[in-house]
This record gives sequence, structure tokens and C-alpha cells, in this order.
Amino acid sequence: MKTLGTIDRYILKTEEIVSKILLGSIIVLVFAAAALRLLRMPLVWSVDLAQLLFVWVCFIGADFAMGKDKHIGVDLLTNHLSQKMQKSTKFISYLLAIAFLCLIAVYGTRLAIINVKDQFSGMELSHSWATASAPVGCVLMIRTLVKKSIGLAFGGAVTVKEAS
Repeated sequence: MKTLGTIDRYILKTEEIVSKILLGSIIVLVFAAAALRLLRMPLVWSVDLAQLLFVWVCFIGADFAMGKDKHIGVDLLTNHLSQKMQKSTKFISYLLAIAFLCLIAVYGTRLAIINVKDQFSGMELSHSWATASAPVGCVLMIRTLVKKSIGLAFGGAVTVKEAS
């Protein structure tokens, strides 16, 4: 179990570092593209690359936020339930989310395979690099939800240590 905790901390730290690098790259890229456009030297590939990086930031960030319970939640009704019912409701919602994410991961993988031959217009890079972010992000979120579900089933909420 100690090994799983170590792997989990490594995944969380990697998600944080990758997200920061990608977000920083997007900022630098968009700024450089705007500055060069003013000088009449546009980077035609900058928009495509920025979108590619952004979709990866979104999916990796979604898992990172899920791990820290930072997603928007509606608890108006569940707050009026007993503790046991709140726990059961949360567990069921985790299972439903896992099922949905499994579907997205499967169909996202199929889409990434289909998109292998399609390329971004300004770059010689396959669209699969963008569409692969969905199944990868879904697998990361499934991992997080399984961890949270196990925590609920065997002793309450799962606490996530800071990746820092």
C-alpha cells in the first residue's frame, strides 16, 4: 500500500508540473504570436499548437482538480440527507462518473486512432495528439475516482496530500 501512495504522489506531482509547463508554454506562445503578428511575421502554426496544449491542460487539470475536490458540486439536496445517505449518494455518483469516463476513454481512443492521418493545418502534427488527451485525462480521473470510492467504502473520505 505504501508503494501505491508513492506512485499516487508521483502522478500528482507530475500532473502539477506538466500543467504548469503547458500553461506557461501557452502564455509564451500566444504572446510571441501576437508580437510577431504586429511585426508582420505571423506564426501560422501558433493557434493550432496553443489549442493542442490547452486541451491537454484542461484534461490534466480536471484530474488534478478532482483529486482536491475543486470541481463544482451541487449539494443543495444532499446536505439535507443523513451522513450515511450522503456517503452512499457520493459513492453512487463516483460509480456513475467512472462508467461515463470509461465510455469517453474508449470512444476517445477510437477517435485518436481515426485521427492519426489528419494533421493540423499549420503543423505536420497528427490530430491524434490532441484527441489522445481525452482518454488519457479520463484514465487519470478514473484512477482518482477509484481511489476516492475505495476511501469512502473503507473508512470515510480520501484525503489527498498536496503535490508540492
